[in-house]
Amino acid sequence: MRPSATSAMRTPVVVAPAEAFRRACRYEWRHLTGLRSTWALLGVVAVLSLLTGITVLLDLDRNHAVGSAAMADVIAWTPLATQVPALCFFMLVLGTGPVSTDLVRGAARTTWLASNGRSTAYAAKCVVGFLVGAGVAAGSALLGGLSSALVLAVAGAPQPAWAGVLVPALRFVVWVGCWALLCLALVALVRSRIVPVLILCMWPLIGERIVGGLLGYVPGLNGVGDWLPFAAGRAMLTDVSAYPADDRPFAQALVGSHLSTPTATAVFCLYAVLITAAGRWAYCRRDAAGR
Repeated sequence: MRPSATSAMRTPVVVAPAEAFRRACRYEWRHLTGLRSTWALLGVVAVLSLLTGITVLLDLDRNHAVGSAAMADVIAWTPLATQVPALCFFMLVLGTGPVSTDLVRGAARTTWLASNGRSTAYAAKCVVGFLVGAGVAAGSALLGGLSSALVLAVAGAPQPAWAGVLVPALRFVVWVGCWALLCLALVALVRSRIVPVLILCMWPLIGERIVGGLLGYVPGLNGVGDWLPFAAGRAMLTDVSAYPADDRPFAQALVGSHLSTPTATAVFCLYAVLITAAGRWAYCRRDAAGR
């Protein structure tokens, strides 16, 4: 090999931070889309979204139009009944995968070299994760809305005021994007894939209800339960004030928070940002698996 060529190969290439971040995002995207499990999950989500119309049909009243709030809950896969949107249980696989691959399965060194550092790698995982989560939620909401509209049209039933569904659907999209951030941040914090899944399944369903109830007995902490992460998250997804007066008490009991929708949105997003920041701190200080 000629000396000039050898010298050129040994010369380090300086990559600008913006270019390094773009490459890191591309690396994460290609890794995610290269997995068969990703496409299998997206296929399942698409099928279930298209079946949303059946949910509307089972509870159909041909004499009254479906309310916008009720339709928004149906499109978000009944967050009131499950305490988190059912879509989130599928997103657990996609959300916990990128960080667990690095810290649990031993691919960290490869990722850090390809991404020009840990901080850049984590930022890319957050951006790609949020966009994938939000994109999947947007696609699910669109398919669910189209399916519901078609079922109502075939059944000859009145259509809801679809304009009133847009804002709740947008909140749903942001909610799932934040959920993806929580998934990867918790994996970075506890360096496990199974434990974060258990936390994200059990805390919204059981743990937070118990904690909120216990805090209510502590003098001066009455109402603190309204500000817990997923209580605020449910209030973000479901605007109880938009329900008919007769349905509000039941809806309020399921939501478990009296925060207004704008306040709840800000609180839930703030929790996501803080936990994501804590995850970054842990990720940038973790040793690669096997050291």
